[in-house]
Amino acid sequence: MKRFKATALILVILLGGLFIYVAEDIPDFGDPNAPSIKSVKLFDLHAGPSENILNQGGIPGALTSALEKRKFPLPSRAEKVPGEERQWNIFIPKNEAHYANEEKYYWVVKEGEQLRIYRYAFVVRWFEKGLKETDVPNMVTHGLADYRGYDTLGETVVIFTAGVSVILLLRRRGKL
Repeated sequence: MKRFKATALILVILLGGLFIYVAEDIPDFGDPNAPSIKSVKLFDLHAGPSENILNQGGIPGALTSALEKRKFPLPSRAEKVPGEERQWNIFIPKNEAHYANEEKYYWVVKEGEQLRIYRYAFVVRWFEKGLKETDVPNMVTHGLADYRGYDTLGETVVIFTAGVSVILLLRRRGKL
């Protein structure tokens, strides 16, 4: 029994340490630059002549090759971020019936002689296009009811089925 208590204590200490280690990486609540809210860094490229191509709305061959190699969606055009000298939004083509023909997908920032390539987080689309696409003012509601409507319906069916099953099992137990 003492050996079990010692093992349990060691396990609790290790899991507590792991929890603290993981919790330190959680971004501050409301941080607008948190990866889950804004973007995720993909890779870096040497800038070279790519900056001029981006300024003209084109896509540098090095960027297309790097994205293709990593099996990311290929871009259609670039656009300067308004008010920013060395930042561009990169768009990908979309073929969805009720949504835009293209979507802002990558974000490029020039730092020194490097182009840092980021992928926008999905929530950026919710912030920018949610109201326009769904006509629902509450972001949570348009996320659950429109973008994830079938998924939410499936979860509701599972919970309803589990509830009915529990009621049937409890009623049966009472008859025995």
